Amino acid sequence: MKKLINDLPWNTKLKILRIAKGWTQSEAAKRCCTNQKMYWSWENGKNYPRVNSQVLISQVYEVKRMEIFTQSEMKFDY
Repeated sequence: MKKLINDLPWNTKLKILRIAKGWTQSEAAKRCCTNQKMYWSWENGKNYPRVNSQVLISQVYEVKRMEIFTQSEMKFDY
């Protein structure tokens, strides 16, 4: 089962984690220090969270950053 989840795209993992917590997008956005529109764009793969947002997302969902974002997906802010 873990392999199945690991193979999902990062934005799908984000949606699954939110639903598992029972949060709306607005609630998740607030916890991730962003707005609902940006959170929606993350979940739909329209925008990619910056490194600081990735770290906060992993903290909010209590998982390691690598469990959501693969090494190749981890983009660095310059």
